[in-house]
Amino acid sequence: MAATHWILRVGDGVNLINSSKYKIWGIQSTTNDNKYFLKTVKIGDLLWFVKNKSCGKIIAVATYLSHNQREVGPLINITMSNEDLGWISDTTDWISDIEIHYTDLYGLNECDLFTHIVGPKTIRKYNEKCRIDLEVEYSHIV
Repeated sequence: MAATHWILRVGDGVNLINSSKYKIWGIQSTTNDNKYFLKTVKIGDLLWFVKNKSCGKIIAVATYLSHNQREVGPLINITMSNEDLGWISDTTDWISDIEIHYTDLYGLNECDLFTHIVGPKTIRKYNEKCRIDLEVEYSHIV
């Protein structure tokens, strides 16, 4: 069965870069798009990380491994805190309650690959609205 390609928005990309040494990204489980992703994503699917407000500039791609609930408490953290992961927020409303674990991260910031997908969705499946063929691009990348 072929891997599903997922497009994930990652703000300006700084937090993704900061937490990449741990191979972790974070999302909110509360949106319909993210709920669908969490229910549907499978080991081996490809995660295309796209910078916000950039006409869909792809800054990295990785292979999905797993996800889990973040457990950050007032006294004891079971999972890594935002500070541990190097996540910085300009606003206090950026909260990720789910950790996405991945492997085989390829940095693509210098490649000038653009999906040209715009809109409010934070996560979406790859489809015909994407102006590049992610399956073909991935084969060239690896």
